[in-house]
Amino acid sequence: MPELIYALICSDLIIDKDSSSTSFIRTIEHAVVPEFPATLPPIYFASLWDLEGAGTTPFTISLDLVSPEGKEITLGMQEITPTGTMLHKMNFQLPGLKVEGEGKHTLAVSVKTDGDWETCARLPLYVFKSQDQ
Repeated sequence: MPELIYALICSDLIIDKDSSSTSFIRTIEHAVVPEFPATLPPIYFASLWDLEGAGTTPFTISLDLVSPEGKEITLGMQEITPTGTMLHKMNFQLPGLKVEGEGKHTLAVSVKTDGDWETCARLPLYVFKSQDQ
């Protein structure tokens, strides 16, 4: 099974074309909005997977947004077919996320090989209403 090395959300990322190194710009852990419901600005989800023990079996990665009340919305899913490399980067831009209220929202990262889904990471995204009078 693939192993998640890291996962994060950020405002932008830069991938160096010569070295393939990734620079993460403004990591995100919270957002402030003027009112609800709200649409957050686009963000990037970035992850790195260790495929050393994964063999050649395809696997699927899923990213879900979980509201403070527990409601889940699937944001994306991608099937990966290992090509013999030890590492796999998966970075993609998420369009504006819709949120209904304040609280701790979670981006849940899950992987599925042959069996059930296994959650590998839960990234918190706190959403607050601005206190402007």
